[in-house]
Amino acid sequence: GTLNQLYEDMRKRKLVPVAPSGFVFHESRVGSTLVANMLAAVPTNIVYSESAPPPAVLNHCRSCSKERKNDILQKLVALMGASPANYHTHLFFKFQSATVPNIKALLDAFPETPWIFVYRDPVQTMMSHFKNGAGNGPCLRARRSPPPATIDVLGVATASQASRVPPESYCAAHLAMLTNAALDADAASSRGLLVDYASMPGALEAYVFPKHFELALSVDDAQRTHAASGVYSKARGGAKAGAWSSDNARKEKAATEAIKGAADTYLKPTFERARAATLARTGGDDLVHFHAFSP
Repeated sequence: GTLNQLYEDMRKRKLVPVAPSGFVFHESRVGSTLVANMLAAVPTNIVYSESAPPPAVLNHCRSCSKERKNDILQKLVALMGASPANYHTHLFFKFQSATVPNIKALLDAFPETPWIFVYRDPVQTMMSHFKNGAGNGPCLRARRSPPPATIDVLGVATASQASRVPPESYCAAHLAMLTNAALDADAASSRGLLVDYASMPGALEAYVFPKHFELALSVDDAQRTHAASGVYSKARGGAKAGAWSSDNARKEKAATEAIKGAADTYLKPTFERARAATLARTGGDDLVHFHAFSP
């Protein structure tokens, strides 16, 4: 059926959709899966991690009016938040990093929904993207057809010039473009919070979940989220399964001069702006001291 038919069917069956309780945006390879896994540890939370439907609206309704796009997104999210027997109490979305340039469209549709953007030390982020080599990072996916915002960060005149810069420079500019989009959204919204990877996982339990997302957890649910915080976020069995541990020092040590130089030139300025935005939103607390928080 059509979206409208499905929406009306939901209403006829008197299913009350759970309103979105929080959105998670991210710079990519910065621990956002950990956020989703911790939220999903609570049985009464509905958590969508990089689900396809919302980005499909953003990608295929580019010429839609703001009102039309808002209507589609609101009905879609309502359907995704329809809970059988009204069992669930909270609804969370972790979006793909590719949605960040369209972050304002999502926030226009849900202006009261609290959201976070997770960012990370520039060199560490780039090393995560280049774990399979400097020419293979996901930050390079749009290199053949760079968006205007990335071209602006690189300071070149044309897409052709942007596509020919070294991969390290393009990656840093792409990540800076994402952070710039989040910073612009934060400046226009009272519901945002930029979260430094260095403060996780503890800041999620001590601050983000209870204070920003207003998620009141029982003792059992708090224990569930804490247990999830200690598991490698992308573990699916096999070699990746096991306890989570920081790899910051290893990434810093292995970084090439090209990666360090590109990070300093293109990405460090936005990282510093992101840190300032965190402090501005929290009243001067960078949340990093919560890193090892235990309930």
